[in-house]
Amino acid sequence: MLGVNSSAADMSAPVPAPAPRDPDRRFRGAAGPAPYDPRAVQGAPAAPICPHRVARWACGEGLRAGDAVALLVRDLGQAEGIRLGLTRIGIRVACLDGNRRGAALADSLALSGAGLAIVDTALSDAYAGVMGRLATYPAVWWNGPGADFASLDFALAEQA
Repeated sequence: MLGVNSSAADMSAPVPAPAPRDPDRRFRGAAGPAPYDPRAVQGAPAAPICPHRVARWACGEGLRAGDAVALLVRDLGQAEGIRLGLTRIGIRVACLDGNRRGAALADSLALSGAGLAIVDTALSDAYAGVMGRLATYPAVWWNGPGADFASLDFALAEQA
């Protein structure tokens, strides 16, 4: 451990001066590399999800402690908000991998024993690959823009 009385603090090597900062660097386009902007790659971030609203929605849907829900959501912030809300009332949450397709995703869904699946609209193609591979299918609620029915976004907005 290095502290004030440490022998490492007595080093006589000069400390290099920090590089001068240029406060206008990010406003100049051609002078240097542009700062990283995650919206340029992935689009605008999704709206945050309130875990309390998710818990109230789940109770209203008849979910009780011990039930299982499969979660196939790409945005980790939204997935965490949904997971926290569901686990708050004792629901088991199986977070499925959105990179799996076909039989691998069907096996994960079957092993989860979920009675309800919350699926991102962006991952609807992956979920469609599960069709025809399971004996029983969980009820589906869609998360994200483009959901015409069973939209989790609209249901949570009603909880406000």
